[in-house]
Amino acid sequence: MRLLCAISALLSAKAVFATAVDRHAPRAAGTSVGFGDYIVEFVDENESASSFYKSLEAEGVEVNAGAEFRSRIFNGASFQVLNATAEGNDQTQLLRQLQGLDKVKSVWPVRSVQLKMPENKAPSSSDADDVLLRRQHVPRDVANDTFSPHVMTQVDKLREEGVTGKGFRVAIIDSGIDYTHPALGGCFGSGCLVEAGWDFTGDDFLPGRIEAKPDADPMDDCQGHGTHVAGTVAAQLKGNKYGFTGAAPGAKLAAYRAWGCRATSTNEILLAAFIRAFEEGADIISCSDGDPSGWSSDVWGTVASRIVDAGVPVIISAGNDGGLGLFYASTPAGGRGVTGVGAVTNTMFPALLTAASYSVGSNSTSSDFGFLPGLPEITRNVSLQLWSAVDADNACSPLAADTDLSERIVLLESLDARATGCYPQDQGANVAAKGGKYLLYFSQDNTTMRDEIYNYAEGLQGVGTVPPNLAKEWISLLKDDQNVTVSLPGQNHSTIRLDQFENNVSGGYMADLSSWGPNWELSPSSEVAAPGANILSTFPTALGSYRVMTGTSMSAPLVAGIYALIGEARGTLEPKLLRRLVTSTSKPLAWFDGKKADPDMLAPSPQQGGGIIQAFDAAHAVAELSVDTISFNDTDNFVGKKTFSVKNTGSDGITFELSHRKAPTMYSMQPGLARLISASFPNPTAEEWAEITFSSSKINVPAGGSVEVTVTCTPPKNVNATLLPVYSGHIALTSSKQSLALPYLGVVGSMHSTPIFDASQVYLANYNNEVPANKTYTIPRPDPAKPPATDDGQQDTTPNVYINPTIGTAALHVDVLRADGKREVLGALAGWPLLYVSRLSQRAYVKGLLADGTVMEEGVYSLRVKALGVFGDESVEDDWDVVTTVPFRLKTDEDCAIQPVKVANIWVASCEFPVQKAGDATVAHYHVPRRNLATRKDMGDSAPSCTMISCQYTGCESQSENLMELRARHVREHFALAPRVAEVDATQGMQLGHVAIEECHGHYSRPRLLQRPALDVFRREALPVGVHDLAGRDCGVRFDEAYPVWA
Repeated sequence: MRLLCAISALLSAKAVFATAVDRHAPRAAGTSVGFGDYIVEFVDENESASSFYKSLEAEGVEVNAGAEFRSRIFNGASFQVLNATAEGNDQTQLLRQLQGLDKVKSVWPVRSVQLKMPENKAPSSSDADDVLLRRQHVPRDVANDTFSPHVMTQVDKLREEGVTGKGFRVAIIDSGIDYTHPALGGCFGSGCLVEAGWDFTGDDFLPGRIEAKPDADPMDDCQGHGTHVAGTVAAQLKGNKYGFTGAAPGAKLAAYRAWGCRATSTNEILLAAFIRAFEEGADIISCSDGDPSGWSSDVWGTVASRIVDAGVPVIISAGNDGGLGLFYASTPAGGRGVTGVGAVTNTMFPALLTAASYSVGSNSTSSDFGFLPGLPEITRNVSLQLWSAVDADNACSPLAADTDLSERIVLLESLDARATGCYPQDQGANVAAKGGKYLLYFSQDNTTMRDEIYNYAEGLQGVGTVPPNLAKEWISLLKDDQNVTVSLPGQNHSTIRLDQFENNVSGGYMADLSSWGPNWELSPSSEVAAPGANILSTFPTALGSYRVMTGTSMSAPLVAGIYALIGEARGTLEPKLLRRLVTSTSKPLAWFDGKKADPDMLAPSPQQGGGIIQAFDAAHAVAELSVDTISFNDTDNFVGKKTFSVKNTGSDGITFELSHRKAPTMYSMQPGLARLISASFPNPTAEEWAEITFSSSKINVPAGGSVEVTVTCTPPKNVNATLLPVYSGHIALTSSKQSLALPYLGVVGSMHSTPIFDASQVYLANYNNEVPANKTYTIPRPDPAKPPATDDGQQDTTPNVYINPTIGTAALHVDVLRADGKREVLGALAGWPLLYVSRLSQRAYVKGLLADGTVMEEGVYSLRVKALGVFGDESVEDDWDVVTTVPFRLKTDEDCAIQPVKVANIWVASCEFPVQKAGDATVAHYHVPRRNLATRKDMGDSAPSCTMISCQYTGCESQSENLMELRARHVREHFALAPRVAEVDATQGMQLGHVAIEECHGHYSRPRLLQRPALDVFRREALPVGVHDLAGRDCGVRFDEAYPVWA
């Protein structure tokens, strides 16, 4: 399917800035991504960009040359359209003609890609009796591998055979690598572990706002994501404080830095990075990022698939949006031939804790333990007797009058504040009222040992968290009337230790954050899964050197390392063979719904693919399947019989018995509702399953021979096809020598007939509220030469249409119509249409410009939203869903200047979150600790205890200033000791009491707090204000008139 109309309209958009870039610096300077910026592929592999630009010039089209992509897998260029509004130039019609040029094969818009940061905390475990393990002894050599992710995936078995991945280069496309890390070689270049690479962005790159500064040094000292990934692939034993290695320590690394400190890139930069990695000799490419569009046809997925076709395996993380349920596949993870990787929860829970000690009674011998400091952090060494508040209502109510805690450390349970009404501030205030200064919390959940407790009750001088099993031991000792003396170090006297806890609840099952397929073409997005939740690895030395992180970002590089091991063991890296091998030899996992496991039911294949990868079995497999998965498609395109072959490369015959292992049949939509709404994890299930039969239940595969198997599928009956139930499972081939599994899936219902959106979910909006007809908006008259950025308006003052699709669409149009009775279609709204769109909500803002640069004069308008159905043909009118909004009146004001009337830096000492008036501006106080969260050191007088920046705007209509620039200015002015504190904390999701920026993009209708203790911080905050992510995009949450910019 060719989206000619969509592409034509896309190419009619108007660019804002123009700066030429070389082939290694795609669209570096200040462009408005997705608004006049495009990537084209040429039909002729010998076509040059300069020749193409001359063709455009001959048609009267002025462009700014961008990157030139010259590779045997992709020949094309990127550019900006500059003269959409030139007098007499109908850019829309002109570029429709250009789309038909023989030179052009395909066109894609340049769009930003936001890194979905992995979590820094683990899924919960309710087992309070988990066993505390001491730091593992450093192995004598790399063959002695006891690292739990390696044991789970059989890496340890290959390492026992001396297989280390030597001879292969793994290219890591990420945030760069801190190659100065002692466990990552300590150097960069020839002879080093990190032997090659390129920085495409520099530190501060922000698409459309802050210019990229590419260079030859892919150093990661501010973001950390790429350094963590690199350690998972190839960390060395030498110089490694905690005695683990990467999966393939014998491999070499190449670092291609595709995003900087702000964790935002573009598909253009990622395209350039993939091509350069391929051309510079990568044997394996690993990238822990993706775009959750669910379509495999975009340029990034296309190039990734071509690299696979050229013989280089491409490993991509599946995404961290498991909470959104089925049909939230990521690209390019779901691309043809690409190996998408889901995340399994580590069977161990590693925690980097602060070393402390305790003694019992008069015993002079102390016992060591680890605790997690909270805030306020202990500033001096403290050694006091322990007092338990567990039998005193956990200090949720005032303590007895004769209680004296002035010389005690108080132990109390961290409670669910919403359920109990008992908040840490209340507990802290009650303890402080009796002279207590130090609190140690514990939870019934030992995997919360990375959730810092914050308690700012007046009088407290130190807070921390201890493991639940240790707290239980202390409580038992205290009940036996024994004194327990606890010694806690001050922050300047502390050392870090690694403690590990068994995870007996969620360990070894699919992590609930792992994104689900299938994609919109009904192919799986994950072929395999690997440990990704609670993974210890390297981190930039400037940020602490080591960190435990959670996400599919952690599982993909482990699979990349395993590919290197298998390649060494088998003598080949043929990517399609390896993908079939790792999928068929993976171990299917039981279904875990986030609370409990069902041993009789497999996890659905759209979640786990083949299962958890088994490196040793894949490396030594003699039986090979001809396919890695089976899709029976939907009802419209159902093919009930599929055939695959089993090949035996061994010297002895193998007899396989075939059987069917079922997984839950899951509804994509919520049942029992008046309209279709996508369901979330865990999706509702139907007690119906597909019936799978075989041409033979037993096959004998001779040595050197192959046997074909025909599978017949009868989809589940008695299900509601309107809700698009997805059925899946595994076909098991079992023998005494080798067992294989083949995942399958299918859909009951019609993808094509499912409406893209309900008419009630497309409307002119004031935030998320529907606007009545004929509302009048006054906006500044736009300057076509300097159009405002796309989708960067204010939701109450700018006409905008809210679009909440039920499923994805390959083309989403927003057109402007006259609403004066003629209903004339004037053209596409500036910045539209969008291609390859996911099922998350979208919002289109009217800034007074059409896509061809025409200024919208004063008048009455409507917006028409069109979406192409799945498997639809754009030339067929009935394949489009169409909704037209109510009319609105647009006025423009030549004198309407958008000016900030107040930019206030508010420093608050109390952190009580009052809403105050500062002149005519309403400001809400958010607090920030007095320390650098990245280094966990007090910042002294250079930073007050609390801060907030509030930008107030007035005028005929208001519009936010460049929030990133404002925030950066604040950081420069007030955080002299650590000018990057804010960036580091924000990108790692560590900011105290702040709304989770990583969930900004329509995933939640209200702020979600990153840390459970932070709920307590927000208890007294009545009026949270508008929320923006790092790129300044509005999160759709607004309760007041202030815009916070986090410091």
